[in-house]
Amino acid sequence: MKESGQTSCRRCGRCCRQGGPALHHADLGLLRDGWLLWSQLITIRRGEPVHNPISGTIQPAGVELVKIAGKTGSWECLFLSPEGGCTIYLNRPLACRRLKCWDTREILQLVEKDTLDRQTIVAADQAMQARIADHQRLCPADDLALVLQGEAAVGAALRLRLARLAEEDLRFRAELIAESGLSRGEELFLFGRPLFQLLQQLGVGVSESPGGIRLHWPQPPARP
Repeated sequence: MKESGQTSCRRCGRCCRQGGPALHHADLGLLRDGWLLWSQLITIRRGEPVHNPISGTIQPAGVELVKIAGKTGSWECLFLSPEGGCTIYLNRPLACRRLKCWDTREILQLVEKDTLDRQTIVAADQAMQARIADHQRLCPADDLALVLQGEAAVGAALRLRLARLAEEDLRFRAELIAESGLSRGEELFLFGRPLFQLLQQLGVGVSESPGGIRLHWPQPPARP
């Protein structure tokens, strides 16, 4: 989309309030040089529902995305200053350098192209690479695509499987945090958001019981 009349950034902060950028391989140096820390990132795993800026719809992520995390309680970029500026402007990621809100053609060409993933970022830490692989094997996000399709795609077997995966996800995280002392920010980078939170975003109720996580699926509308 191209908006006539504007040719430069107005520092309104609107783009940054919509979410931090996804990282690309060109940004790896920012991590190696310490400009970006694991605790400042969040992972969107392949299969998680995301807003696709090309289609304008919510759909499963086709690739893994590592993004700059948002501020507490929002997606607003962690590095957006109260004045609307960027606190890491000289060392901002590729997507930020390509972004022109008045002409989005260049930034849209980056969507799900040459994106960084966790295994590349933690390449020097083989133990953590193994932990990421274990979590992905035990708690995949692929089934969320079926939930996104709606009621007809979610049968009893899938509901039971997702309840089990949500519990396994929390158990895995708790054990690793107790073992290694990961911060909340590091956890969200290494394993993404907990599965129960992703289900909540799709309209599934979640509660705890002595037996573990319980999922409360929306009731279908009554037939006339």
